[in-house]
Amino acid sequence: MYIFSERHKIVNVIIPVADAWNANPVVSDIVHLENYRKCTFLIVTGATSAVTPQVTVFAGVSNAVCATPIVFKYRTQAAVAVPGVGSDVPSILTDAAVAGFAMIASIVGSLYIVEVDAAVVAAAGANFDHCALNIDENADTAQTGCVIAILSEPRYPQDVLVTAID
Repeated sequence: MYIFSERHKIVNVIIPVADAWNANPVVSDIVHLENYRKCTFLIVTGATSAVTPQVTVFAGVSNAVCATPIVFKYRTQAAVAVPGVGSDVPSILTDAAVAGFAMIASIVGSLYIVEVDAAVVAAAGANFDHCALNIDENADTAQTGCVIAILSEPRYPQDVLVTAID
């Protein structure tokens, strides 16, 4: 029997906060990919503002040094506000450059799916095996949201439940 929680490590990397993102960039907890091949960040918004935060992914060597922007892939589920018809339809998988992508403004309940490959993280520098999500709103406007990381494709299946936050 396939048990999702036995094959995936789920980590709350930015907790839900009423004004989660403001004038300063918000960087998620740094995720250690040593035991996993993939990391999927889920960005979930609540009440949103009229600004369009820029999303980037960082790679690095540790939980203290993780600031090198890398390429990644992403999808959105942000066509209409939840629970409107079509609010659960994902976009095509899109390549993002190191500059990232801009979130869509003013859609309540948006979902962004950011796919990070451990091979891309490793190629960004010597001994790189950590990644983090960066959200830069560039304005002091309230934005409600959270970010969850799902680590998958464990390198060593028996280690799937070990910590991923150093």
